[in-house]
Amino acid sequence: MTSVDRPINVLALPGGPTVAELAEAGVARISVGGAFAFAAYGALMEAATELRDKGTYGYWDRAGIGRSAVREVFPA
Repeated sequence: MTSVDRPINVLALPGGPTVAELAEAGVARISVGGAFAFAAYGALMEAATELRDKGTYGYWDRAGIGRSAVREVFPA
């Protein structure tokens, strides 16, 4: 393998190297593309499906994590 004198950017994909491995290889920036948005949409779909199919509110446990993060960044 040869070296380059420019920053290397990588799109993280399932099964790829870990952040630590990429950092050790000299990667300057790791992108997740739309993965975080898709993870949020997945959580939304799971919560909506639970409410529709079971009539329960188990999703509130995860919602609390998001609510706390938003309140920390945007205090009242």
